[in-house]
Amino acid sequence: MDPEIRKKEKKVNLIMAVVMSVLLGVISVFLARAGKTDVQLQSMPPLPVMLITGVLESAAAGIVVALTVPLAKWGHMLAAKAGANPPGLKFTLINCIPFAVGNTVIISLVLSFINMLQAYDKIDMPVKPPFAAMWLGQWVVMFPFTLVAAYVIAAVISPIVVRAVGLRGPQGGPPKAGKRPNC
Repeated sequence: MDPEIRKKEKKVNLIMAVVMSVLLGVISVFLARAGKTDVQLQSMPPLPVMLITGVLESAAAGIVVALTVPLAKWGHMLAAKAGANPPGLKFTLINCIPFAVGNTVIISLVLSFINMLQAYDKIDMPVKPPFAAMWLGQWVVMFPFTLVAAYVIAAVISPIVVRAVGLRGPQGGPPKAGKRPNC
């Protein structure tokens, strides 16, 4: 594969990871706070602090995922098995599945762990519930919402990022054989 295309694909993956991670971080913070009582909210950091730390933590986790887990490769393989070719809508929708699922699982586990750890230390009860049950309970509630959000975000912004980087569309010209836009 052309080294220039490979470089652009890596750039797309990194941009997508950061954008998705930041948005998932914000969504996760609001989900973590949703429906909580005043007493429960007092055990959490203030909303602005949670938003800032949530965005930073999720962006860091997203970058690590993008650099270590071959989600784009898995997306291309899945799309190829389904007979979907870039730059079509079918390709984008199938290609985004591993990216959305992988990022959501890893980032939501990390963020819910950190948020629950912070809240758990502030719980003022004679007998605290088990940490693992609280953490996984929160994660199970958040996961479906963050998964749907991640998939929609990936499907909507991936074509924009691909065009902006120049893998296809007006900036990159018509798709050439071997070009594989990423999710």
